[in-house]
Amino acid sequence: MDTSTPATCPFHDPHTLKEQDVPVSVHSHRTLKNLPGPGGLPILGNILRLDLQRLHSILEQWAGTYGSLYKFRIARKNVVAVSDVNLINEVLRKRPAAYRRLESIAPVLNEMGINGVFSAEGDQWLRQRRTAMQALNTAHLKTFFPTLMKVTERLKKRWDRATTEGAPIDVQEDLMRYTIDVTSNLAFGYDVNTLEDQGADIQRHLEKVFPMVNRRINAPFPYWHFVKLPADRALDKALVAIRSALTEFIAHSRKRLAQNPDLATHPTNFLEAMLAARDVDGGEITEEEIFGNVLTMLIGGEDSTAATMAWMLHFLTDHPDIQRRVQQELDDVLGPSNLLHDFRDAERLRYLEAVSFETMRLKSVFPILFLGTNTDVELGGVQIPKGTAIFLLTRQCSMQEREFTAADQFQPERWMAPHSGQEEGHNPKAFVPFGAGPRLCPGRNLTLLEMKSAMAMLFRNFSVAKSAFAKPVDEHFGFLMAPKNLSVTFHKRPRINGRYLEQVDALDECPVTSVGV
Repeated sequence: MDTSTPATCPFHDPHTLKEQDVPVSVHSHRTLKNLPGPGGLPILGNILRLDLQRLHSILEQWAGTYGSLYKFRIARKNVVAVSDVNLINEVLRKRPAAYRRLESIAPVLNEMGINGVFSAEGDQWLRQRRTAMQALNTAHLKTFFPTLMKVTERLKKRWDRATTEGAPIDVQEDLMRYTIDVTSNLAFGYDVNTLEDQGADIQRHLEKVFPMVNRRINAPFPYWHFVKLPADRALDKALVAIRSALTEFIAHSRKRLAQNPDLATHPTNFLEAMLAARDVDGGEITEEEIFGNVLTMLIGGEDSTAATMAWMLHFLTDHPDIQRRVQQELDDVLGPSNLLHDFRDAERLRYLEAVSFETMRLKSVFPILFLGTNTDVELGGVQIPKGTAIFLLTRQCSMQEREFTAADQFQPERWMAPHSGQEEGHNPKAFVPFGAGPRLCPGRNLTLLEMKSAMAMLFRNFSVAKSAFAKPVDEHFGFLMAPKNLSVTFHKRPRINGRYLEQVDALDECPVTSVGV
């Protein structure tokens, strides 16, 4: 975790604590005025100390100073930061009635055309949520599994070719292409095929979206309404190109519905279900909601899953003994196969799943959940008025020793045995990478299946190590947290008589392909 000192305001002496800087004991019926937090400037508040690319680590460091419930200000707006596991779960349970996504998120996403289930609230959220859950349920994933393996085979061929040719691989870009191809096939029934460069442009456009969402929702005012910076102009161009590509997805699905009317009552994917609801029920879902959900699915299924798999590579190269155990499990489960061929085998990969859980605990790609209050609430004995921003520091709560023993260490074994609660040093309530409560992420099962499929293929066929001259890996925050400076090498695992050999200890004997992120 980044423990560096947050940037300080040049007009503020960090050694001079004001009244609000001093942590106070928790007692009931406090107000925001009583909450501890970093002192700030008039009008600007703490905005000069908030580096958006390190926002999560700054807020986590402040939690270490001011406690699990503190406040700060973005200009004149109060923000309450929460890292206590019980309070986080209380907030998530009381959605969507008492809490909602941060008030600034919906306008920013709506301007970009991303007005889907992610940002929807109330009745609009309920009807869109039902469609999303149906498209991503286990029964649909089982039917989709052969297509998932077709895309995984594509990724294997891409990496086989690169290692044979000694060509460099941008592993995180390839993983993003993989997740785009998976999501487009599952959610829209449309094969973008970015892995074979047929739709690679859309990946380059999509990667511009999340950083700008992060910038705009944390901006003190909508500056882009008055002046467009180069990054804003680049985003506008990317959104035009994305809308053009997604219009093709929608037209393709409309054609299929016209050719096969039975799809209206038995849709095979998320987009068909939305179009059927629009066309059959007389417009319950609007055209903009259809476009917004298509874009939401594509963005949500791309960056977060790819970033989590990149973090898995980071940990498994730091811990070659754990990598060998992953490979041993894969050798036992897959037999002669070089990738998953049976949906049921995915459930047998318990250690690989434990590695993914431990990765998400230590490197949650969403270390902050941006929410706000729908009404006046009481949280942790503090009276919080309607419209107050609530930032849930979800990674911080899972890094506490009282929730997980050896909390700062990468120990996948902690997920292998059943746990009953905090008395065993393992509190499942402190692990919320997919949220919790009524708005638990509908894509959870797809994400886990994608990660198992891709990582099973990778470590069944290759061993991975840090590059010889790799820089230290940093955390880069842009609405989600991804690794920066990750550079690794792939090595094909040698086989004799069809059996894979131990690889990690003999990397110098194998062809090396540099992989940079």
